[in-house]
Amino acid sequence: MAEGEESIDNNFSSSTSPTLPRKMPAGGIPSHHQSPQRASSPPIVIAEVPKSPLDEASGNQMDLEEPMVLRRTLSSKTTDLMQFLLLKYRMKELTNKAEIVEKIIKDYEQYYSRILNEASDGLKLVFGINVIEVDPVVHTYALAIALGITYDGMLTDVQGMPKTGLLIIVLGVICMHDHHAHEDEIWQSLNTMGVISMENHYVAGNAKKLFTETFVQEGYLKYNLVPDSDPPHYEFLWGPRAHAETRSTDVIEFLVQISRIN
Repeated sequence: MAEGEESIDNNFSSSTSPTLPRKMPAGGIPSHHQSPQRASSPPIVIAEVPKSPLDEASGNQMDLEEPMVLRRTLSSKTTDLMQFLLLKYRMKELTNKAEIVEKIIKDYEQYYSRILNEASDGLKLVFGINVIEVDPVVHTYALAIALGITYDGMLTDVQGMPKTGLLIIVLGVICMHDHHAHEDEIWQSLNTMGVISMENHYVAGNAKKLFTETFVQEGYLKYNLVPDSDPPHYEFLWGPRAHAETRSTDVIEFLVQISRIN
């Protein structure tokens, strides 16, 4: 986001910001005091999966006609696929349709596109991870951090959850407040997504530390005391690494996309 870059449309306000699922994932939050798991079995917890745009396009009639048992089965398959794709992301491995069908979808191959789309939307919304088809012939997929960002906020390759989605949302909130946002404005936006500064969150972990220390140290955010403020208060700005790796227009476009998903 170079100096003098075109300003963000003021019509895109914080009221359109997406919300992360507030539901606590089954299985709980891995303790930060646990020893790292083996690479073959990292701790994975999944949020409630958002509905895909394809389902929205088909309207409510499908929901009324589709048996409840089938909907629950497909939702379970979607959650399983999100877990599987997160594992592939952690292991830095590709996957393909044949492997996904064999290991996850099995007898529900006719719903392959629907399950894959919903799982892809969930990864983008919650974790800021894109599912990219790199070979359309055999349908091979790679997992990549969104918007060219190079740091996902995970503690190690096998511990913690990708936090890129939260970072992108905060970068967007800063854009929507004329490129510098009062700390209260940041926490207000995060609170609507179930991220509380003084509570442990299944994605953010210690949210206060994540945004005021980790992302600051990594160069994605600046956390500055506002001069002459009384009482003293802090504001967030984009850091140099955010400027180098992405643009405000791309961040806002991403937020628009995930707000439609949610």
